[in-house]
Amino acid sequence: MTSPVPAHPSLWRPSVFAAVWHACTWVGWAVVVLSIVRLTPSDLRLMGEPLAMIAAILVFSELRPIVMTRLTGNPVSISLAFVFAAMYLWGLYAAVLLYASSVVLSEILQRKPLWKLLFNTGQYMCSLAAAWMVMVIAGVTPSPTAPLLDMSASDLWWIAVSWVVYHLVNLALVAGLAADEGVSWWDDFSDEFWFYTVSTLAVLALSPLIAIVAVAYPYSWTMLPLLLLPLLAVQKTAEMSRHQEHQSLHDPLTGLPNRVLLNDRIEQALARSSRMRGMVVVMFLDLDLFKVVNDSLGHHAGDELLINVAQRLKAAVRSGDTLARFGGDEFVVMCEDVSEEEVTAIAGRITASLRQSFVSDDREVTVTASVGVAVAKPSSTPQTLLRDADVAMYRAKEHGRNQVVRFDEAMHRQANERLLDAVGLRRALEHDEFRVVYQPVLDIATGRTIGMEALVRWEDPDRGLVAPGLFIPAAEETGLIAPIGEWVLGAALADLHDWRTESGHTDVWVAVNISSRQLLSPTLVDEVEHALRESGVPATALQLEITESAVMNDLDPVLDVLARLRRLGVSLAVDDFGTGYSSLAYLKRLPVTTLKIDRAFVSGLGGAEDAFDRPIVDAILKMAQSLGLDVIAEGVETQGQLDALGELGGLFAQGFFWARPMRPDDAVRWLQDRAYLGKS
Repeated sequence: MTSPVPAHPSLWRPSVFAAVWHACTWVGWAVVVLSIVRLTPSDLRLMGEPLAMIAAILVFSELRPIVMTRLTGNPVSISLAFVFAAMYLWGLYAAVLLYASSVVLSEILQRKPLWKLLFNTGQYMCSLAAAWMVMVIAGVTPSPTAPLLDMSASDLWWIAVSWVVYHLVNLALVAGLAADEGVSWWDDFSDEFWFYTVSTLAVLALSPLIAIVAVAYPYSWTMLPLLLLPLLAVQKTAEMSRHQEHQSLHDPLTGLPNRVLLNDRIEQALARSSRMRGMVVVMFLDLDLFKVVNDSLGHHAGDELLINVAQRLKAAVRSGDTLARFGGDEFVVMCEDVSEEEVTAIAGRITASLRQSFVSDDREVTVTASVGVAVAKPSSTPQTLLRDADVAMYRAKEHGRNQVVRFDEAMHRQANERLLDAVGLRRALEHDEFRVVYQPVLDIATGRTIGMEALVRWEDPDRGLVAPGLFIPAAEETGLIAPIGEWVLGAALADLHDWRTESGHTDVWVAVNISSRQLLSPTLVDEVEHALRESGVPATALQLEITESAVMNDLDPVLDVLARLRRLGVSLAVDDFGTGYSSLAYLKRLPVTTLKIDRAFVSGLGGAEDAFDRPIVDAILKMAQSLGLDVIAEGVETQGQLDALGELGGLFAQGFFWARPMRPDDAVRWLQDRAYLGKS
């Protein structure tokens, strides 16, 4: 596999590229001119029908090259066998005219640039002339007037040597042309050497047979087309193999390179960069909220959107850049030999290309992309470069999506810390390092404790007690939040069973937080049912707390889970209410029983912000009452806040004013000794 070749260096600036190009072009075309001059009309008549048949087959085979299974490699054409057959029969000049004519025709039909047409033709003629020199050294110099009509086993040595010399000279000249493209001569010469050697020699092995059939007896040349049949079969097999390789290296949906081909392109770009000192940049793109589109409109619409996004991105990047689909809704752009200004411009074009809405499944859809940019270092590998760009992309999402963020080493350190946290969290689960603490929930009107909220803590052997805000994000990212949440649920229900038995307060309930990842788990309801059964606690004594954002990001699947939980008898509370969507429309759809007012609206009550926060809390209370929901105020810390909440009425509350989170043993003593706390 090779990377897209950049524009060629100057043909007139002193360089290896220019030297090889001029040498091949001038020498090769000089051989063509010499052949035209030396071949006479009488020579053409002597070669007659066999020459005409070989010429016709050669042109056909050049227009239909056998391309072996290397997607961007040079094609191996069956025409080469007929060219060598002509050289064995009638000498160099006839072979050169046949070969040059077919190559020029092929290059024109493929719309190759003039500089490449001139070089390719000259290069092939130089290689053919080198093979002819082997024949001259062997004392075999056929011509139209003295054709080589008989071949024997003793001729095999020079025939085989002529093949090898042609092949090696051809590879050497092509490698010389690549020397100024960031690839050393030896690297290009040796790249896929044995593959191309076997492919070329397999075609050339037919040349003696073609020569023999062409002149074996009168009209035997009419049998030459039959030799095309096995060759065409080989061609068809090669095309099928090439198609299979294309499929293995490209995304079937968008047709873009996949991560296998992307890794190869990056690896080669880094190798060129180490020699040419050019800058290699990787941009990692993730479509924002694509899952919402996919879930709401269906996978067919999601696929259609990805195809359209790929087309937009193609137009945004440079022609020499690699655009790949990494997987799902992730794309990667790899740029080489790029300046800082070009990086900024390309990233800007990428984000701008997505601003106009898309039409997917006959509906208008708007998406944006979070982009992470990483610049290669001398020590970079494809894996580390992609990793750095991926880290930067996630930082872009943290900054609010639709952002472009460039990677720096601080991000790497933070990513390593998250990785260490993930390792530590897994160890904490295995070694029972998590603890559950509880904060009482009280009825403000009576002072009675009605429930306990379960809060998880991590007792790290090295760092001590770790607050949830420091490890929950890592647990969410790594997926460990699910087993941690399951453990907390089981521990909280077991503690509740003990409290009810020891304190005699059988009406106390426990609240447990459920993460967004847990809400989307197909096993959540079964896990809750199992935990209730194991603990012997009734479902009515369990309250599960969910956040507004967890519900709204995936509303439809979450609604089904919540409905099943309610059918079990579990109560549901919306945590931190007022900080997210806070829509009456969505509250009507949710089967919740309780709203928990965020501490941000409680902190100002009874103080300087009372005039601002009291109307908000009052409005939430009235809305909850109209929907038949209970309300819990979070974060009560002062007498003034408590008095203000008491004046509003109809509230439950929790906060440091009564108690900080406590261990299970302290919680049972709280229930035994202070079941009825007054307001002061």
